[in-house]
Amino acid sequence: MLKKLKEIRALNAFAKKQSIGMQRKLMLYWVSMILVVFSTVIFLLSIAGAFSQDDKQLHEVMKLYLKNTQDHLVDHFDNITAKSLNLSKELSREIELELSKEGVDFDEINDDPQLLLHLQEVMYPLVNTTLQTADCNGAYVILNATINTALSDAVNSRSGIHLRYSNLSSSSPVSPTVVYFRGISDIALQKNLELHNRWNLEFDISQIPLCFEMMNATLDRPAENYYWTKRINLKDTWESSMLLSVPIVSSDGTVYGVCGAEISALYFQFSYPMVEDKFGSVVTVLAPIEDNRLVLAKGLVGSVSGTYLDSQESLVIHQGRYFNEYDTGNGKYIGLHKIVPISNSELDDTVWAVAIMVPQDSYVAYIADIKQNWIIAAMILLCILLAFSFFLSRRFVRPITESLKRFQQEEMLEQAMSSGISEVDELAEFLNARARNQRLEQGDLPPNIADLFDQFIERKHLLTTAERNILRYYIEGHEIADIPDLAFISMSTVRKHNRNIYEKLGVSSRDELMLYIDLLRRCGRLNELL
Repeated sequence: MLKKLKEIRALNAFAKKQSIGMQRKLMLYWVSMILVVFSTVIFLLSIAGAFSQDDKQLHEVMKLYLKNTQDHLVDHFDNITAKSLNLSKELSREIELELSKEGVDFDEINDDPQLLLHLQEVMYPLVNTTLQTADCNGAYVILNATINTALSDAVNSRSGIHLRYSNLSSSSPVSPTVVYFRGISDIALQKNLELHNRWNLEFDISQIPLCFEMMNATLDRPAENYYWTKRINLKDTWESSMLLSVPIVSSDGTVYGVCGAEISALYFQFSYPMVEDKFGSVVTVLAPIEDNRLVLAKGLVGSVSGTYLDSQESLVIHQGRYFNEYDTGNGKYIGLHKIVPISNSELDDTVWAVAIMVPQDSYVAYIADIKQNWIIAAMILLCILLAFSFFLSRRFVRPITESLKRFQQEEMLEQAMSSGISEVDELAEFLNARARNQRLEQGDLPPNIADLFDQFIERKHLLTTAERNILRYYIEGHEIADIPDLAFISMSTVRKHNRNIYEKLGVSSRDELMLYIDLLRRCGRLNELL
């Protein structure tokens, strides 16, 4: 490459003295070099990501995923809410009807096991129907009453029914097997239901957020006062769930209790599986936002198989141009989120958000693959341009070098071969004529060649005495290594004189200087240089 650049420099200096023909050919070579430089710049820009649209593309994909997931989740929760509101309405009517038949007020059902059993027998079909028709894994009803008010924990103990599906799987999220989780065991015997291995007679409402407040609030319509609890651990089990709480309100405004549906963490995972995308594994999250954090421990997380996302973590939200960054402390996710109004109650001010995210490591790996493809494509382009440049340069330089070799070896043919360069062909024609002993006058030389030689000889007057002596040694055929001994000077001094000689005579190297000397010798004008 360095040798090529030296050739270009010498030819460039030579071309400045020539007619437009050689300049045009040399310009073509430089254009090819510019193309190589341009491809290199494109290559570097591609590495820096200047041409990458991946962030914007990820934003569009995430936005589409988020919209589809949000629509699905909102429809899902709206369906459960509608079923639960209808359950509240039916329960209110049936409870009010049974109390009327018994001729008692609601406050009188405390400490009356038979009446509570009768009410549960009435409520069971309605709860079971809700479980079967709503897209959930559990349905329940809690009355604001207890079998024994004398117990120490009676303030938190409430009678009711809680039905749940016992075996959930990814192939069948909703199983037909129903277990009896809470309620009077007589109902389970009547309905031939299996008791949950952590069955209890009554609910512990201290485990259900805002349940006590809702039962003692003054409410008008259930549709205006329902809410989803944050994720809670089900007492005495390893499971955790979110509960929809809807008040059961009588015609006179008495709150009989609450009812609703359950979505467990496991059920949510099966309902919102992870989606494999070219950017990575897409995970769905429903969680409350608190202090610019997405609190997974209080919400539900879809399937996280193959990722490091922990459902007990809290994600710090960092807003970005195309997507957000969610920092778990142990790892980072990127994605988008949007607020969803799944609750409607003055008792609960939780801000819920649905989020779609992928592991940042997966996205970084995808970008690395894209950059690698860019690099390969740029390298191929660069090689093609380099090969094209090399081809053009050889095609231009080769005729000149071959002609000069023929000049040096005096192998000029009677009918000279054309080099494709007008100036070289004119000089070859002149030397062929001289080789055939055709004596020519100086004026018979091609005008542009004669002018070139005249200018070169004229610049000899710029040389100092010492520089002329060095030039004479070169004319006599001595090599540069011979000069220090002949002139009694050091090699560094010789090099200094050489630089001055090249600059004053307008050449770029010793090879170009020797070319002029050889051509002047052949033209019989070498003595003018002495």
